Amino acid sequence: MRGLRIELRRSAALWAGLVVLVTGAGLLLLGTSGTSRWKGNSTSALLELRLPLVYTWALVVGLAAFQGMRDGRAGVGELFASTSRPHWMRTGTLAAAVAGAVAVSTALLCAGVVAVVAIEGGFVSIGFVPLMLVTVLVLTSGALLGLALGRLLPHPLTAPVALVATFVLGSAGAQGVDIDSPSGEIYRAGLLTPSFRTPYSDLVTTSTSVDLGQLVWFAGLGLTGLVLLVARSAAGRLAALLPAGIAALVALSILPVKVTDVIVADSIGAQLVCDGPVCVSRVHADRLPQTAEAGKAALAKLAVLPGAPKEVHEDVSPTAHQTAPRRSDKIVYVDSQKSPRVLDLTTDQIRLELLAGAGVPGCSPPNSLNLREGAVRHLTAAYFNGGLAELPGSSWSWDHQQTRAELDAAWRTLSGQSPQEQLKRITQARQMLLSCADSDSVFDLLAAP
Repeated sequence: MRGLRIELRRSAALWAGLVVLVTGAGLLLLGTSGTSRWKGNSTSALLELRLPLVYTWALVVGLAAFQGMRDGRAGVGELFASTSRPHWMRTGTLAAAVAGAVAVSTALLCAGVVAVVAIEGGFVSIGFVPLMLVTVLVLTSGALLGLALGRLLPHPLTAPVALVATFVLGSAGAQGVDIDSPSGEIYRAGLLTPSFRTPYSDLVTTSTSVDLGQLVWFAGLGLTGLVLLVARSAAGRLAALLPAGIAALVALSILPVKVTDVIVADSIGAQLVCDGPVCVSRVHADRLPQTAEAGKAALAKLAVLPGAPKEVHEDVSPTAHQTAPRRSDKIVYVDSQKSPRVLDLTTDQIRLELLAGAGVPGCSPPNSLNLREGAVRHLTAAYFNGGLAELPGSSWSWDHQQTRAELDAAWRTLSGQSPQEQLKRITQARQMLLSCADSDSVFDLLAAP
């Protein structure tokens, strides 16, 4: 313990820990300054750390490489070899100090992020634990590998080259993990780096196969770094490559290829909690009272339709932030991942959003622009509401001058029809929306004289 305390004082261990805390927290806050979505769920908060992790990872490797060069640059190798203290013990103590400081700091960073979620009133569950373990192991293995590189190559350029190379590899890996297309595939090798673009959702996490594969890989990488650090012979250094090689083979056999197998629904946070026929995720349980009131009112209005829906559910599918919301003739699905977030609206606004499309969500992906679809949603909501009113989720159609003029004219035409004809057109429009028919065709149906 005395040797460990000495290394903590004389080495860059504490500085490495400080780098983790400062860069991790700073980059998280800077990168998410425009949104507070990650504060709603501890799992998505830890997932949000993945993007800035590539910078922190590179800094840790570079700083550890600088520390690993200490003995070689000072020329004290022969002096230390003449002491009674074994080489493996001396280097092992250094590794324990640096890697331990990095591991503790990373754990504190993750705990701090989870604490922020709890303080902000977000949802906290054990779902963040696998993500935290991977994050700790990523930076710890990086510290061990950096120490080994510095000891093997005590050159002034070793540390900066290691830093830049790590950053380039991490960035390239992130580019290889394109999770924006839910039907696409990714390069498994990209998941051997810790970073990828964070999904714009607070209801998803990485799959078990991703967590397990990355744990195996970074554990093997860290073991290789440790053995390289303590090895003194060429044979020992060659043998040190085995853990990383074996870990890479095992990890690549575990890691998935399809995007849908990389990002999955948070099994805890996405569970539904209900008030009668209205259900939302556990992450958004604080919005259940308002949503239940709005949902029950909307279902009462929709009851005039043949085969009317009986339930209102939040769409908790893992691709809800990328694709058009789920649709069903029995359930009204709430798209909670688009902007503005439906569940954050007022009770009356939520009711209007549920009535829009006669209880059927739009067919466009979240945060996309389709003026005619917005007009259709305004018209169908107006039928049940008794008049036109702005839909926050389709405000572009309301604010667009030409579309607004067409919308007003279409509503005058529709509202001038007999009650039976109005109901017939709304029913037909609902059936067309269930099959994602062209928005122009639906609008023409509703606006026909």
